[in-house]
Amino acid sequence: MLVNAKRPASGADELVEQSFLKALSLLEQAHRRLHDVVKDNLERVGERSLTGVQALLLYEIGDSETPASALRARGAFAGTSMSYNVKKLQEGGYLVQSRSSDDRRAVRLKLTPSGKAVRARVQEMFEKQANALEPTASVRRDDLDQLNKTVSRLERFWSDQIRYQL
Repeated sequence: MLVNAKRPASGADELVEQSFLKALSLLEQAHRRLHDVVKDNLERVGERSLTGVQALLLYEIGDSETPASALRARGAFAGTSMSYNVKKLQEGGYLVQSRSSDDRRAVRLKLTPSGKAVRARVQEMFEKQANALEPTASVRRDDLDQLNKTVSRLERFWSDQIRYQL
């Protein structure tokens, strides 16, 4: 008689798996929709040369000079070609990149006035949306706090999967 190494799934296990898969799908959809919303917002003011990813990259760089490695470490641009987007943003006049005098491999990014204008537009959009969440979408602060805790735990869980080869 062969013994199945995998234990039969209980009803509760199946429900957790279904909820987990649904959450993964919703996270991916929300992330793509964020890019769409940012792109649409910029197009409304005549800025048609940027993708949503590129505009969010400008937002993440911020007002000061930022090491490219810091953006990668934050994980905000995993799955995108950051070097391609940095090159396109530099060609478009939205940012400048410079090499560190100490370590020629280290790249620092700084927004130009055009890049700062895009960043300000994205920040303004985020502020407007934050103020509209509860009245238009019934999303309260405690809902966001719980979402942030859950997503942080998922991120930590996945990091541990890699770190400890689970």
